[in-house]
Amino acid sequence: MPLGETDESLGLAARSVAKRFYSKGGDVLALENVMLSARKGNFVSLIGPTGCGKSTMLRIFADLIPPTSGEVRINGKEVGLARKDRDFSVVFQSPNLLPWRNVLKNVCLPLEVMGEGRKERKARAKRILEVVGLSSFERHQPWQLSGGMQQKVALARALVMNPSVLLMDEPFGALDEITRDRMNLELMSIWQKFETTVLFITHSIPEAVFLSSHVVVMSARPGRTVAALSIDLPYPRTQETRSDPRFFEFVNTLRKHLAVASQQEGS
Repeated sequence: MPLGETDESLGLAARSVAKRFYSKGGDVLALENVMLSARKGNFVSLIGPTGCGKSTMLRIFADLIPPTSGEVRINGKEVGLARKDRDFSVVFQSPNLLPWRNVLKNVCLPLEVMGEGRKERKARAKRILEVVGLSSFERHQPWQLSGGMQQKVALARALVMNPSVLLMDEPFGALDEITRDRMNLELMSIWQKFETTVLFITHSIPEAVFLSSHVVVMSARPGRTVAALSIDLPYPRTQETRSDPRFFEFVNTLRKHLAVASQQEGS
């Protein structure tokens, strides 16, 4: 994940990014000199202490907030253009499903907003629901689904746009451990089918190691990228991967990086 590559080879790139929030109560420097890149098709997790600016960085990539300084690109494009070109989709921790729409209609929503014809958007939504294993639930209402199933609907809604980049902000953070492990396996399978570039925010070191081709570590506020680790465990990863001695080596290495990063506030 070297920074010297051309923009065309990168799904994600952030160079010297800083973000300062201004308020009457005082300014807060949330990010400082963030350097991050991901080749197209890579799965990159971003971890760091609570409040280090991981979600802020994702929102900058998603063109939801601007950086104070620095440069951010998706597929070599300025993020505003990437948004207009529908290069990326975002999955948040909360599924944010519309309770008055059933599963199929929730997945159809982005295509409906785009003006896609009713027949085509239903066909595309049905194909995606089949991929995520929810074909038999398309007529269910969100409140009839478990938390994990609701997140799968949110993921399907993101994938129906056929994005080349997925930005995922702790999508499994509210799930129990058993459901979370199952969702990790399903997400990995979906990622390999779609060959998207993924930026995945998580507080879980084992989750980051299990899913990722690379993990980037951020310091305490102001958040800076202080370490990057290539996770060369073979794909596809399975439940057995979590018992691999090298899996535990990566977990322990990242835990040490995080211990150091947590002590770097204001340094």
